[in-house]
Amino acid sequence: MRTLKLSVVALFAAALAYSFTPTRIARSQGGATEAAVGFDNLTNGFTTQAEFDADRAAFEQREERTTGLGPVYNAQACVECHQNRVTGGSSQIMELRAGHIGPDGSFVNPPGGSLIQSRSVGWRIQERVPDGPRIAYRDDAKVIHVMGFDGGQFGAIGNTTQVGGYPSFSPDGTKLTFNSNANNLRNIFTMNSDGTGVQQLTATNVDQGPAWSTDGAKIAFHSQRTGVWQIFTMNATNGANVANISNNGSVNDMFAAWSPDGTKIAFSRRLPGLTPQVNIWVMNADGTGQVAITSGIFVDERATWSPDGAWIAFHSNRDGNWEIYKVPSTPGVSIIPPTRLTNNPAWDANPAWAPDNSGIAFTSLRTGANHIWTMDPDGSNPSQVSTTTGDQPTWSKDQGETIRTFRASPHVLGAGFVEATDDSTFLAIQAAQPVAMRGTAIQVPLLEAPGQTRLGRFSWKDSVASLLSFSAGAYLLEMGITSPLLPNESTSLGRNVMAFDLTPDPEDTGGPMGFVEDVEAFARFMRSTKAPPRNRETVPDDATDPGSILFDQISCNVCHVRQITTAPVGTVYNNGTFVVNAALGNKIYRPFSDFLLHDIGTGDGIVEAGGEPTKNMMRTAPLWGLRTRDKFMHDGGSSSPPTNSGAQSFTLNEAILRHAGQATASRTAYQALSARQKAQLLRFLKSL
Repeated sequence: MRTLKLSVVALFAAALAYSFTPTRIARSQGGATEAAVGFDNLTNGFTTQAEFDADRAAFEQREERTTGLGPVYNAQACVECHQNRVTGGSSQIMELRAGHIGPDGSFVNPPGGSLIQSRSVGWRIQERVPDGPRIAYRDDAKVIHVMGFDGGQFGAIGNTTQVGGYPSFSPDGTKLTFNSNANNLRNIFTMNSDGTGVQQLTATNVDQGPAWSTDGAKIAFHSQRTGVWQIFTMNATNGANVANISNNGSVNDMFAAWSPDGTKIAFSRRLPGLTPQVNIWVMNADGTGQVAITSGIFVDERATWSPDGAWIAFHSNRDGNWEIYKVPSTPGVSIIPPTRLTNNPAWDANPAWAPDNSGIAFTSLRTGANHIWTMDPDGSNPSQVSTTTGDQPTWSKDQGETIRTFRASPHVLGAGFVEATDDSTFLAIQAAQPVAMRGTAIQVPLLEAPGQTRLGRFSWKDSVASLLSFSAGAYLLEMGITSPLLPNESTSLGRNVMAFDLTPDPEDTGGPMGFVEDVEAFARFMRSTKAPPRNRETVPDDATDPGSILFDQISCNVCHVRQITTAPVGTVYNNGTFVVNAALGNKIYRPFSDFLLHDIGTGDGIVEAGGEPTKNMMRTAPLWGLRTRDKFMHDGGSSSPPTNSGAQSFTLNEAILRHAGQATASRTAYQALSARQKAQLLRFLKSL
């Protein structure tokens, strides 16, 4: 357990004991009072001031490697991202998110998730946005690695080393299939591209060489389960529906390779005879139409298709040395002798054609050890790209993470009131909105209550429903510190980081609830913060202020809801880990948000808990505390990739003009205002 940073007072212990009472105590909503407000670092009453100060100290404490910081991270303390005006305020730091669109049009995360960490404890694991496809391979110890197409950002996949061979990416790049090599037993597995979610598909101990189909539905592999090597296919999801498609018991068929359009499979066939004769053959994806592409008493293996399907590259000993060749893929055209692509005394083998035809990766011994090299499709400009030993390369089908966006961390002041709001309240707000402007509510998991969900309300995508979940997620994703709620380190774009991790996982333990002393302290601190106060010098009364009246007239208040009332005192949430006490219960708070997701034309294209339908949606930005910020909207004013014709939002006027989609009518109404009316509206906004 890490050093205890805070004392647990008797008041909190009593509240905790009460929190596990399973009943929901009803209270009348009548007589609701105003939520506490202020930029003063004083408790709202959820905890004592002494405990609030101790929790704030934990929130502000700078982490070091010896306390679990990293290996990849964005900040060294919560306060680095939440400090504008007072601790817990809005961020002056941007985080970077990225991803790309897969073959089926859906969003694909980089390995390990869309968050690209800006800092690391070692330069070898520094994350950068991948700007091209990845190459997976195995080293001489048969550990599966991944690197960028340029040889950068390399390392073993995942934090639990996978030993095997012949890796192959799924078409969307989210998974890899490979065969195990444990105890010389070969079976087919899949895993996520960051090494998590390992799944065994076969158990015959004689299966290897998997290759993912172009549509992602099947995996082809060769197996000796019939006594000779044959090409089989199976379902990629569960290994079901195994079928022998080469189905020729008198020969050995190995190393399947799908054509780019998925209609054909190239493979190596060894014909009977004392002298090895292995040639490249092609068949339809169902096994029919088997035709030889190469001939002669040579060993031709490891076929790989050019992206246009016109050529097949392979390695062969036909000139007395292992070299790489290419041949037309169309039967009958192959009477043309294969074209030799490499010409080196060293062993060159296992080619893999890049999906964009930028080159061919291969294994070479020309430095005295196996390494991954690449060359142009005509064999020119060979260069070594792997630093580790490497063999059996394969390319991902993407061209890097082409979706990039900044995210600004919103403040957490008053977050306890948001957490203390019943799901039914948000759903009632949603139901009252005009259909064209109606928000989307999503259920998200609670880390502290496995199997249970609640309406998301925190983060820009509503992917978090509780402050305990928020704290554990931020501790891991922003500072790299593990906890019982999230016990596994983040990888570095799928690469293993354990050599840089000084502290056993989970790195933070303890706490009155067993969820970690710091995670609990962070959540308790946020629950105890006051809501941002208004500037009443410029707008003394919303009811008579012309800008406030215009705010409602052009329907800004439909999504930027002025006031919300929390649940009754005594309401129990999140599996008993959160009890709404008198400081939070039956309180009126004024966030100027519905905490729902909307498509207003500024969505960043990143998919989180809500799935594909929410790709272009963002949570309505709460406007409380707006006057303390100089950057606006989810990306803090930047617009990359450009949205709304490249509009920026460094001023409130620009932020309003970026609104589109469900907010088009309000933006149009704003544009129709006179210059004086716009000034009145902006004056009102600057009072928030």
